[in-house]
Amino acid sequence: MITLYGISWSRSNYVLFTLEELELDYHVVSYNPFEDEKNNPDYFRLNPLGQMPTLVDDDFVLTESMAINFYLARKYGANRLWAESLEDEAQIYKWTFYAITQLEPHCINLILHRKALPEQDRKVTVAKSAEKLLAKPLNVLNDTLDGKAFLVADRFTIADINMAGILSYALNSGFDCAPFPNVQRYLNDILSRPARKRAEAA
Repeated sequence: MITLYGISWSRSNYVLFTLEELELDYHVVSYNPFEDEKNNPDYFRLNPLGQMPTLVDDDFVLTESMAINFYLARKYGANRLWAESLEDEAQIYKWTFYAITQLEPHCINLILHRKALPEQDRKVTVAKSAEKLLAKPLNVLNDTLDGKAFLVADRFTIADINMAGILSYALNSGFDCAPFPNVQRYLNDILSRPARKRAEAA
């Protein structure tokens, strides 16, 4: 039995998307590290940082959302979400790490300083800087997606879940993707998948 500790508005949303896409049986334990649960010693035994998400698959415990997604894709979705060649596997790693390093810091700053933080703690300069810094990596992604529906091997893979999950932070902040039409089309397609809708409701 698979158990996921987390809440859907966190990085757990990438994992929920994957679980739903693979049509796996799983149980969600709602865990919010910003509330009383952060003092829960049982959870700290699973995740010493007290962060989320944490996946428990029978007696195997794994933290870090992208590592969890790689694990699920390889174990349960080898013919669906994972690569069929070493070269495609490298591309999955490439685009996931690209999303983490080139996009996520700026996407997080956008959602924090436009929406998530209390108004008195939001900094317009940080949000504007994040938007500016997103332009170059999004232009690269936009060029890559020209005439393509997916990032790797012309089919939907875990790389698309990881990329769309990170960019959804920017979209939820009100970021305008119109200057990047291929990215906008791609995100609309990925985030409208039925599994994503089910994950949002989990």
